[in-house]
Amino acid sequence: MIDVTKTAGDFCAVFGIEVPIVQAGMAFASEAELAAAVTNAGGLGSIGTGGIMGSRELRRNIQEVKQAVGDRPFAVNIVIPTGGDDDAAFGQIDLARKHIDVCIEEGVRILTTALGDPRPLIPELKRHGIKVIPTVGKLRQALNCAQAGADAVAVQGHEAGGHIGPNSLLYVGPAAARSLGIPVLFAGCMTTSAHIRAALDLGAAGAWVGTRFAASLESCSHENYKQRLIDAGEGATTVTRAMTGKANRGLRNAFTERWEGRDAEILPFPEQAAEHYWRSRAGVYEGDVDEGFMPASDSCALIDEVLPAAEIVTRLMNGAGVEGR
Repeated sequence: MIDVTKTAGDFCAVFGIEVPIVQAGMAFASEAELAAAVTNAGGLGSIGTGGIMGSRELRRNIQEVKQAVGDRPFAVNIVIPTGGDDDAAFGQIDLARKHIDVCIEEGVRILTTALGDPRPLIPELKRHGIKVIPTVGKLRQALNCAQAGADAVAVQGHEAGGHIGPNSLLYVGPAAARSLGIPVLFAGCMTTSAHIRAALDLGAAGAWVGTRFAASLESCSHENYKQRLIDAGEGATTVTRAMTGKANRGLRNAFTERWEGRDAEILPFPEQAAEHYWRSRAGVYEGDVDEGFMPASDSCALIDEVLPAAEIVTRLMNGAGVEGR
């Protein structure tokens, strides 16, 4: 029997938070206001760079969060390039370097990473006292990151929103929790307190929550996107490579349906992203629900209202059967 209270409590103590809820760094949805709200509620809030946020904008967001939360820790999510270059639509090599430099200069204490291999960066970040939480989709990736010095790993299931890995969370989450000597966060459909309870029962040290926070008052997501999340029912999401060339789960719409059955026409990353990454901003931030792309996990069908981020944290923890530190 896993002592989930101890596991979650240890994670909270190491990262300086009160409850084992980590807000995903979501492009065009999670900026300073959301990151600060989750952090002040006792979780770990995160600024999402999306691999496209300008370095000045990132610095401004960091400074706004610091003003709002005082000494509480928060995170910045960095997109690590995977095959892109400095002409890429997102995840540019030079921009990722600038993001890291800004975080070091501003004293950010926690970085989360997306898409690419963070291992070459971990020694430098650790020298600056920065804790690192990579997101991965495979057990081997989780093991590699742990061996390279990551402080925790977020293991993402195929049912999650946005860029996803190939495995079900019910397999890869417990497999990582059993195999790693560092905290493992479960990512994908962490939408209700029952999901949090189940994750902790299966060995998670905490939950990585994205879609539920996209439908929060403090999210900078467009109201059209938030409403689509509330209105979503069973089968509302689909997995497509049409936006970036990598598997992405989002809400079905005219854009995703137009690419169904046309996999052979989809370019590899980053060429496909160069043509279509604009759709992420269009869907999430500008509210184009037909031609934009709107990331969403399968459990978006369980979201029925937009709530303040602090209330989401409270509801996720109520009934989860575990107390923070």
